[in-house]
Amino acid sequence: MVSKGRTAMNQKVGGQDGPLRRRVGPVAMLFTGITSIIGSGWLFASLYAAQIAGPAAIISWFIGGGVALLLALVYAELGGMLPFAGAISRKPHFSHGALCGFLVGWLCWIAYVATAPIEVTAILQYATNYLPWLTTIEAGDRVLTLSGVAVAAILLALFTGLNLAGVHWLARANIAITFWKLVIPVLAAAAIIIAGFQVDNFSAHGGFAPNGAAGVFAAVSGGGIVFSFLGFRTAIDMAGEATDPQRSVPLAMIGAVVISLVIYVLLQVAFIGGVPPEHLVDGWNRISETAAAGPFAAFAVVLGMQWLAAVLYFDAFLSPSGTSIAFMGATSRINYAMAANGHFPKVFMRLNRFRVPAWALLFNFAVGFLLLLPFPAWSELVGLISSAAVLSLAFGPISLAALRYQLPDHERPFRLTQVLPFSIVGFVMTAYVVYWTGWETNWKVFVLVLVGVAALTVTRLLRKDPWGQLNVRESVWFWIYVVGLTAFSYVGNYGNGLGLISHGIDLVLIAAFSLPVFWLGVRTRLPSKDAKALVSQVSS
Repeated sequence: MVSKGRTAMNQKVGGQDGPLRRRVGPVAMLFTGITSIIGSGWLFASLYAAQIAGPAAIISWFIGGGVALLLALVYAELGGMLPFAGAISRKPHFSHGALCGFLVGWLCWIAYVATAPIEVTAILQYATNYLPWLTTIEAGDRVLTLSGVAVAAILLALFTGLNLAGVHWLARANIAITFWKLVIPVLAAAAIIIAGFQVDNFSAHGGFAPNGAAGVFAAVSGGGIVFSFLGFRTAIDMAGEATDPQRSVPLAMIGAVVISLVIYVLLQVAFIGGVPPEHLVDGWNRISETAAAGPFAAFAVVLGMQWLAAVLYFDAFLSPSGTSIAFMGATSRINYAMAANGHFPKVFMRLNRFRVPAWALLFNFAVGFLLLLPFPAWSELVGLISSAAVLSLAFGPISLAALRYQLPDHERPFRLTQVLPFSIVGFVMTAYVVYWTGWETNWKVFVLVLVGVAALTVTRLLRKDPWGQLNVRESVWFWIYVVGLTAFSYVGNYGNGLGLISHGIDLVLIAAFSLPVFWLGVRTRLPSKDAKALVSQVSS
């Protein structure tokens, strides 16, 4: 039996200008997750992962997919029990209070708002093959020209307009787009395997793992693998508009990760076997530049499959477009949730006649465009997004364990067994992924954390809000976590770290560091009565 309170919660999510509508069904939720995952990652991640890890990039995909699946299971319980709009940022708010809610929302927003620009960059990078004025080569990277940035702005404006038209229409369009996005990668992989598969590529040119285990781990973050899986979170952010969130949210996250992992591994195998030998004369890390503008399409041309190249050029517009549209919608829900928690201006809760957060969408469009100026290349944005997003996901395992103590009797349509082992492993794995991203990227993310806190401080001072309501004590574990990961990144072996710790020993030390931080995070949760009051306030 469904309680009266839960029935009300399933009908609406309150806001300043009225409720978000629950009109997205289970299949549409699953397809939203898939279309968010299979975007520009399938077009470029196989290339960058192979450059870093060689054929062993296949192992990197299983590691990245395993991390994503583990976190999807964690968030499946959280998303099912508390299905609110922008829920990624709200779970830590319920379990650890305002400051933790702000921190996870801030990091999540950074990663999300940068995703639409990176997808648009992917579109234009492939389009360079027939519109060469869109990009140019700078310091070995293919970046947008000024004309390319202008075209990118037009595409971002178009995708913003589609989101403004309403979630119900968008979800229907995503079903059709996702069918296409499932078929084309499989078709491309199969065609390349049949037409020109080079078995020797898996053992020649430096062997299966030319850069050893370090290359395998580095590819998880720097090769765009974790980035490719981050789309599973959009189902949580859209939970406030799901018709049956308790069933559809877990289905969407877990199903999307499993389906996408199979496709990505198939693509990586096809890529490794499909690289013409002449492209590997200098090794995997020096794959010929002709592949960088569109690797699968380039191989299709080399193998004489012009029809496949034409299909891939079309898909290179459609797949990133679908992901960009989905993430724009999800990002606006983060703004909405942050505003509901009092961390962003209340204007982001204002809904248009289609009941979507219009001002949030317009603001995110402006920020996304500005991000194209300092980061005009796919490879430049992918590490930043991965590190920020995974750092935000570190809150999930701790919130899950904490809420088991705080809300023991709350309905959990999906209940994770052995919650502590899953939560602990998930927390340690998030630390690994952030560490593998490397110092060169991580220091920027850690600075952005401080920027967010500074912005929150200014907001609090202007509003004259009491500092006691921030729940600073409950956030101490996160600051220890960030300081520790900063130190490990600086002295570690990835992204221009100093390399002062031996490979293998670094992973042991990070695990040993993460375990007491996890314990502290669960131990310093909000009192149960406060957590229940926060949930009741949002549910009413």
